[in-house]
Amino acid sequence: MAALQEKENLVIAANFPALFFQQVEARQDRIALRRKEHGIWKRMTWKEYGTRVQKTAAGLLALGLRPGDRVAILGENRPEWLICHLAVMSIGCVTCGVYSTSAPEQVAYVVGHSESKVLFADNEEQVDKVLQILSKLNLKRVVVWDPKGLWGFSHPDIIFFDEFLEEGEEYFRKHPECISERTQAIDAQDTAMMIYTSGTTGPPKGAMITHHNILSITDSFMSAVPFHEKDEMLSYLPLAHIYENLISLFQAVKGGGTVNFVESLDTLAQNLREVSPTVFASVPRIWEKFASLVEIRMSDSTVLKKALYRLAVLVGLRYVRASQKTKERLLWSLLYWPLYALVLYHLKRQLGLERVRYAVCAAAPASPELFEYFNALGVPLREGYGQTESTGVIALQRIDRPRWGYVGEPVPGMEVKIAEDGEILARGPGVFKGYFKDPELTASTIKDGWLHTGDVGALEDGFIKILDRKKDIIITAGGKNITPAFIENKLKFSPYIQDAVVIGERRKYLVALLLIDEDNVTKYAQDHRIPFTTFADLTQNPDIKKLIEGEVSKVNKTLSQVETIKKFELLPRRFYEEDGDVTPTKKVKRRFLEKRYADLIEKMYRG
Repeated sequence: MAALQEKENLVIAANFPALFFQQVEARQDRIALRRKEHGIWKRMTWKEYGTRVQKTAAGLLALGLRPGDRVAILGENRPEWLICHLAVMSIGCVTCGVYSTSAPEQVAYVVGHSESKVLFADNEEQVDKVLQILSKLNLKRVVVWDPKGLWGFSHPDIIFFDEFLEEGEEYFRKHPECISERTQAIDAQDTAMMIYTSGTTGPPKGAMITHHNILSITDSFMSAVPFHEKDEMLSYLPLAHIYENLISLFQAVKGGGTVNFVESLDTLAQNLREVSPTVFASVPRIWEKFASLVEIRMSDSTVLKKALYRLAVLVGLRYVRASQKTKERLLWSLLYWPLYALVLYHLKRQLGLERVRYAVCAAAPASPELFEYFNALGVPLREGYGQTESTGVIALQRIDRPRWGYVGEPVPGMEVKIAEDGEILARGPGVFKGYFKDPELTASTIKDGWLHTGDVGALEDGFIKILDRKKDIIITAGGKNITPAFIENKLKFSPYIQDAVVIGERRKYLVALLLIDEDNVTKYAQDHRIPFTTFADLTQNPDIKKLIEGEVSKVNKTLSQVETIKKFELLPRRFYEEDGDVTPTKKVKRRFLEKRYADLIEKMYRG
């Protein structure tokens, strides 16, 4: 009865901070957050979590922040990110996340455009950026989480987090009702956070997300995929993006699970094995990398192990592709489960995914083959679809209703329809408030309550199929419409190709810019005694070009004549977010790369 009452209380929370404080009260000494420091996983209880949020919020009130004021957060994922995020929201202010990889001028743009009053910064690296632009910003205070490397540093506008918490504690002692009063005054339609879209073109846009958006989409998300207090999550995708907020904040608070923070992206694989989460969300590039890791490991195995692996995957794919509750599936299951126990479970365990009950791939297009492969391994990988402007979710594949090649069904409360030109339109309580200081763009994005996603797709039997971005559709010289993402995803499923950009607008045929998978291609070169020195040297080796040519040919055999890749070039450098090649979620910035490699593209069409 008590549990039922608790659930009812949580449902009626008027705003997201109110929901958080309800959870703090209900869960007290249960573990909310973990972070690995100096080789040890340190725990933070819900009670400690709530206390830190209150102290931080009081520190902001001590600075005179008013409801609606913006506060920027610049740093990598750590408990302080969520603490400050919740503190800002709890006093009716608005959080503006800034990607930790941002250059100083990008930080200045977001902080300046949002008119942020306070900036939380991670460490010495971020402080160095801030000092370059501080004179251009109108900030009351910069608060630094990690003092390492800054001992003896002093600046009138910069304070360390521990000292800031002491100030907050003192203010809270004098004004014990200050947080609750501000939280209670928050209207559900008030803006809770602004997500600056990384976008593949143009300057970032500040998408305003309300408390109502968050509460509604969290309920919809968890109706499709239930979360609970025993769930373990791994936080590593940038919290400045809506995707990580959905997992590490929205559903973690509502479900009451534990969020574990990776030490760094370099230690993701190790931390994943240590935590063994029950829920794991990632982007296609990470899942593709995991698949490559398995291939690398198996290539070094004995002949017998290789044969068993190939057989297990083949049987697994047949099992996965068979329709639910059919004799065919039953027959394949008789072969699959012994092979799973003998081979596949151990591979899944090596990846740290043996406890995963729900895995999701979203934020960028992915090939159906990727989902089939991981499900064959026994990882319940499902696809999700959403945008910042939909508060992260429009559709999800349910565990019990997978349909490969589709992003799933609209979550409860979300309506979807296809416009005459093929664009996907969405309507529901998750649709955002609009773009900050840009009413014209808001009006062109939301029409009659319908969010114009910019994606082209189809709706078949209630399932959504994404074809491509509207602006990325290629019209060939012959007038044929080509969806490059479909071809690119097939190319990227190769263990030797990391990224692909297909080109052919108003051209007679398609060509591609390809980025090799460095680890797998390097190993191939070593195994076949192919000499090389640098990454660029590797991409220009004739034997490597022949290897990739074989991979492209395999893909071409699965495509129609008009979709085939006639020529390709291997890019001589890696993609870097800092250089503008990809977004923080590893989506390729197509227009940027087409411009950067314009000469290379013209060479393919001249030759």
